[in-house]
Amino acid sequence: MTNKITLQEEINEVIYYVTYLQIMGSFIPNSNFDQIKDIATSTNDFIRNSTEQEIKSKLPELKKVLIKMSSLFLEKFPLKRELRQITMEFNEFFKEGNQIYSYGLQYGWLNKQMHLEELNYYKDTPYHFRIGLGAHRGNGSIEEDFLIKDAFNIRVKAEYYYNLLTDFGEKLKENEKKKGKSEFNQELYNQITEIKFEVSAYSRLTIISFYSFVEGFVNSVGHNHLLKNEDILNNQEVELLKGYKKGKFISLKSKIEKFQELIRLDKKAKIIVSDYKQMPEDIKLFFDYYEQLRNSAMHYSPLKETIWMKPKEWLDKAIEFSELSTKVALAFWIACYPNSTGPTYIGKLDYNLHLANARKRAERIEKIENKRKN
Repeated sequence: MTNKITLQEEINEVIYYVTYLQIMGSFIPNSNFDQIKDIATSTNDFIRNSTEQEIKSKLPELKKVLIKMSSLFLEKFPLKRELRQITMEFNEFFKEGNQIYSYGLQYGWLNKQMHLEELNYYKDTPYHFRIGLGAHRGNGSIEEDFLIKDAFNIRVKAEYYYNLLTDFGEKLKENEKKKGKSEFNQELYNQITEIKFEVSAYSRLTIISFYSFVEGFVNSVGHNHLLKNEDILNNQEVELLKGYKKGKFISLKSKIEKFQELIRLDKKAKIIVSDYKQMPEDIKLFFDYYEQLRNSAMHYSPLKETIWMKPKEWLDKAIEFSELSTKVALAFWIACYPNSTGPTYIGKLDYNLHLANARKRAERIEKIENKRKN
């Protein structure tokens, strides 16, 4: 004898399909999100405001329409879990106060619910990569993308102010020479000094920002491995991937080695940091000098690395560290994933690509500023 489906169960099933359509319409590019939102609103209003008899009468036809609409998505994105489970979990995001329509939905959650091959996301998309919803659909991002853009933007500004310093200084020298003067007056001296401060300030910030990017990137790689494998990792491995050992923070240097051992199939570290003799030269320079310089720039002490340098020295350090940081991050990635040539979701850490993009952003902003002045 078959169990008869109650009216409430039929209503619930309709709600599952409505919620599913909302999910799909939220993140799939070119979907008619506004139309789906209207259908969801009208369906919910109908269920809330209609009599039991009206619901019984119209629900079967409404269900047919929703199933037909859903089938277009189900065909392209086959489910990995039951529709009921997916929609109930999705609704929990709102109960927990997650502002997913503002900050996006984690790729890992979506990937666990359905097959996403049709959307052609990056093959190495991290599970905590955020997929834009609603007005932001078709877009996505991750924190280390912000950090690397910040770092390159600041590096471009340091270079810009150095070029301004040299151009302005040369013109002033030429003007003063024509006047038969060998020194600048106090006002001109002050102007040049102000630009020198800008060069040094942005150079220091470049070093701080690139260090932050490398640290954030290493943490992100570890977190992604944790999210993808949390069902098979033991407690000690989970703790390490969260950046702890026996309840205490582990350093960036230790993470670089430990994460390789956890991520690689052979469980071996190719970049050794625990033995100084085996440590690659780039890693030595990163930690022996630039980590100390970054620490001095962050919280200076006379006992730390000196930050009293000429603007050109600061700029040279900033440029060298920007290149070094990108190399270190890429070497770490390839050590973890030897079959990869770089993380595609952040431009394979191509230094020249990121620098060119930062320069283009600076040019676009300059045009906006010029329009405002005019």
